Amino acid sequence: MDNRETKNPRRQRRLSPLVGNLLLAGAALLGSLLICELVLRVMFIGFPVYVWTHPVRGVEHIPGMRSLHKYEGHWWIEINSDGWRGPETSLQPAPGTLRIALLGDSFIEAFEVPFEQTVGEVIERQLSPLLKRPVEVLNFGIGGYGTSQELLTLQHDVWKYSPHLVLLAITTGNDISDNYRPLKRNNYVPYHLLHDSVLVVDTSFLQARGYRSRAFWSHALQPLIEHSRVAQVINRVRHLKRKEARGEEHAEETTMEEPGLSNDVQLPPSTPQWREAWRVTEAVLRAMRDECRRKNTPFAMVTLTRGIQVWPSPEKKERFLRQLGVKDFYYPERRLEAFGNREGIPVLTLAPRMAEMAVERHVYYHAEHGVLGIGHWAKQGHQTAGELISSWLAGELANKWREASPSPVTAR
Repeated sequence: MDNRETKNPRRQRRLSPLVGNLLLAGAALLGSLLICELVLRVMFIGFPVYVWTHPVRGVEHIPGMRSLHKYEGHWWIEINSDGWRGPETSLQPAPGTLRIALLGDSFIEAFEVPFEQTVGEVIERQLSPLLKRPVEVLNFGIGGYGTSQELLTLQHDVWKYSPHLVLLAITTGNDISDNYRPLKRNNYVPYHLLHDSVLVVDTSFLQARGYRSRAFWSHALQPLIEHSRVAQVINRVRHLKRKEARGEEHAEETTMEEPGLSNDVQLPPSTPQWREAWRVTEAVLRAMRDECRRKNTPFAMVTLTRGIQVWPSPEKKERFLRQLGVKDFYYPERRLEAFGNREGIPVLTLAPRMAEMAVERHVYYHAEHGVLGIGHWAKQGHQTAGELISSWLAGELANKWREASPSPVTAR
């Protein structure tokens, strides 16, 4: 007799209910997930992920990603096919158009406001009539970037767009610390190091467990997270728990320390770590200047603001200064402005002027999740900063642009 025909009736009787129960449980789970998916879609609840890992810059935008909703007919957040916020962009500017490459972090990326309200778009609208010619600003901002990653962006990504000016936006509250691993304490992004005063890229992050884990999971799970609202909610909860574990959810009111920003940068560096962070930052800025000179393209810098610098209440600002033990808010701005004067780099510091305007107009330029005065720029912050930057660019650099052809202009 063929052994394959020999069956155990008792075993069949035991397995049949088990298999049936597993199938029933699987069907119930699948049905529940489908119902949750439908409910989340009907209620327009979702948390798309816009970044994944990158072997040169550590992280980048996911090309083609966009938000769940629109603003006045346009996607609130739209990542183009090259991985930058905004619509599709040709590699060459239109004839007669002056193209600006705007580098920065989350302040420039500006997911908090519609694209049309970002500082880059304000500069476009304000600067064009001042120069009497079309202006185009390309948004190269990515959240979490320090100056090191912005230099890598310039070297590897910007030049193919043939900009006439490179404008670097510096967030003084965290960019200097972001450029130095012991202060940023992050092992999945690149850093620059100084070896005998020579600037080199530290690519050891590629072997770090944090980067390799993120690289695997971000690329493997991206299709699921992109198309499933349930997966987006689960990923969001996981992200918030990690932030809370790191203590990033609540600012410490006694020191007025904002999450993601450092008060230490407001002071002259008193530790080896901060001295090295400043030394590396200034070396990176020189490298950006030299890179632009090699491409015959002007390079300029603008320092952005942090909430307490432009708070409309003088009393709260005075209390902050007393707690910090300083007389004003502008040590990093003064240092970067002096650096620019020495190195031949035009520098605009926004904080002093916007601080005056905030008091005069009693307006909060920063807002985060409905809390005024902290976090990123709100609409009015982008508008005011864009107006000030446009006016400054027209005065400082218009003479170069008047002489410029549609090809990159010659830097001084």
